[in-house]
Amino acid sequence: ILIAASRGGHWKVCVGTLPFIRPYVKETHPMYARELAPTESNRGRSRPSLARLNRKYDRIARALTAAILCFEARSQYAWAIRAIDDWIEWSGRRPRKEAVASACRVLAKRYRGQEVINLVARVMSIPEVELTDDDASDDDLDYTYEKALYTESINALYKRGMYEEADQLYAEGAANGHLPWAVMEDCDPSTLKLDLHGMSIAVAHSAICVSLQKETARSSDGSVWDKDVVIITGTGRRSGERFRPVLTTELQKMLQGQFVPSLAASAVPGNKGMLKVPREDIVAWFDHQRRQKRERLLAVAEAMRDITSGDRLERALMQSSNRLERALRQKYENVDEKAQQ
Repeated sequence: ILIAASRGGHWKVCVGTLPFIRPYVKETHPMYARELAPTESNRGRSRPSLARLNRKYDRIARALTAAILCFEARSQYAWAIRAIDDWIEWSGRRPRKEAVASACRVLAKRYRGQEVINLVARVMSIPEVELTDDDASDDDLDYTYEKALYTESINALYKRGMYEEADQLYAEGAANGHLPWAVMEDCDPSTLKLDLHGMSIAVAHSAICVSLQKETARSSDGSVWDKDVVIITGTGRRSGERFRPVLTTELQKMLQGQFVPSLAASAVPGNKGMLKVPREDIVAWFDHQRRQKRERLLAVAEAMRDITSGDRLERALMQSSNRLERALRQKYENVDEKAQQ
């Protein structure tokens, strides 16, 4: 019913049907597995194996994915989050990455970047269920659940222009070892090399921002930055168009249009899979970042000063009093005109 309702776009049917599969989902909780049973006090009752529970869970999990996709199509972000939370509580497992990615997209569509970050953190806090030999697969060993989740959430935030939230997720993913760290160790002190192999354009954007911020933060003054930045994108052998570096051209457009001030990236002679950004552009970009940060801090400080001093409240009361006075004056003038007539 859930899958059919999802295909037809009937999100209210999905909402009404999810509670009915709750007991079946709870039966797949890992705590009921024979291997993970704390005691064998109930010898008269046989416990299912973990492999059997995993297979049963995989069949039922398709229903949640279908429901979340329907909620995304109908922009029902609140029900998507509710379904994810309930599923985690019932099953004690991480939802399918397709379901979580769908919830991230619908949240990003509503510009709820912090809720995307909270959702990823909540899902990642659930311990991963150990796969048995029957469940193990050699497919997509490099594209793990964690890497897929961080990548899809960053893609969703980047598409809606929420770059700061995307940078935060990349920093967390790289710190926990789920995403590759872009900075390469190099013996040449005059360059900083960033390896963006295998990254989407969204993850590459965050990787550049976070890497530059971390590297420039090591110096107290951005003007002392004296390194050119070399970005390695690859030659595109694994892309859809063989030997055509698709990421390189997209990256050049991104550096020109989405960085303020823009970063002029030129191809390295003899290697079409590398881009070079001059140190002057990096210094200008870092100075702009510092000015923006200073302006935000000043705005916050001014707002806090207004609140603590009572000036904002006083201005609001004065404006309200003036509006009330004008309204009363207008009312009395209308009454006088009617009396004269």
